[in-house]
Amino acid sequence: MGTGSPARLFAGDAALAATAALAGLAGVAAELRAAHPFPAPPAGAYAITVGAAALLLARRRWTRGVAVGTTALCVLYHVLGYPGLAVATPMMVACYLLVASGRSRAELLFGAVLMVVVASLPLLPPHVERINLAAVFAAEIGMTAVLTVADAARSRRLAAEEQLRRITFEARAEGERRLIEERLAIARELHDVLAHTVTLIGVQAAAGLDALDRETGGARPALTTIRAATREAMAELRSTVRALRDRAPADPVEPQPGLDQLTGLVETARSAGLEVTLDEDIAGAAVPAAVGLAVYRIVQEALTNVLRHAEAASVTVRLWRENAAVLVEVVDDGKGTAAGEVPDGGHGMIGMRERARAAGGSFEAGPVPAPGCGFAVRARLPLGE
Repeated sequence: MGTGSPARLFAGDAALAATAALAGLAGVAAELRAAHPFPAPPAGAYAITVGAAALLLARRRWTRGVAVGTTALCVLYHVLGYPGLAVATPMMVACYLLVASGRSRAELLFGAVLMVVVASLPLLPPHVERINLAAVFAAEIGMTAVLTVADAARSRRLAAEEQLRRITFEARAEGERRLIEERLAIARELHDVLAHTVTLIGVQAAAGLDALDRETGGARPALTTIRAATREAMAELRSTVRALRDRAPADPVEPQPGLDQLTGLVETARSAGLEVTLDEDIAGAAVPAAVGLAVYRIVQEALTNVLRHAEAASVTVRLWRENAAVLVEVVDDGKGTAAGEVPDGGHGMIGMRERARAAGGSFEAGPVPAPGCGFAVRARLPLGE
């Protein structure tokens, strides 16, 4: 029906009613002059026309009622003996508003019935003997045009509303999809940051306990590693949490880890007692930050799984360039995993696979074919060249 403040809406309705009243009064005056001398007092004709226009002030609350009321006043105008159809001007406006604001063709049918009733009035007594067929025909054409334009406006409005609903639905679905993606990204970051460090802390804590049982001096390196790992975990966790909070563009943001941090990652795993070999051969390759982060996280998670599940003595991390992609491989000599079994309840493997796919690459993992020869993780990440 329209939007805006009540005062503005009423002002618009008042302007519409005043326009309809002026147009109707001008037409009625012309018809009365054409029928002069006329026995009925002209004041009644003007009063009915103004009354019909005044009903338009209530058209937002009682759209059908206003259309019926203006039609009834047209009938009264005819019964009192006044000539012509200019009095129907407010009624035509009311019918237009009824049809244009409707939800279905029912309003169109209802408005058409009212139009037929009014258009038929000149064919009834007391004017049937001096009927002006040309004027009646012109009035019928005008009323038909009003209904046609109103129905077209209704169709356009409904189409616009449907398009708005569709856009709103799509925007809501897109927002939900992005929210899910962000939650998955947060879950991956927290898992990758915490799982690796907590696993390392657990291994070093166990080593420290063993050292305490044997000799007090052996506990210091393990506890030192625990302290360093804890600080690293807290730094990465603060960086992840900071990325989730609203911040000004000028706020400093710690850089995400990449290929240049792989050496430190390997050293951390070595401090846990694991023999790690890093074979890196991507000299001169321009690696995007997103690919570097994916490589780092995949290697981090793979080493975490080796420490937690593999019971391995050594692991090899290979990184090389092939065509327009970086390939990463982590192979251990541990007990391996039965076909289809996924360590860590599936979260680590799922996270590595999602990271590879997010970077446009592929991922695979499984036991080394030879029995008892460990587990292999492989990923291929395009450079986007």
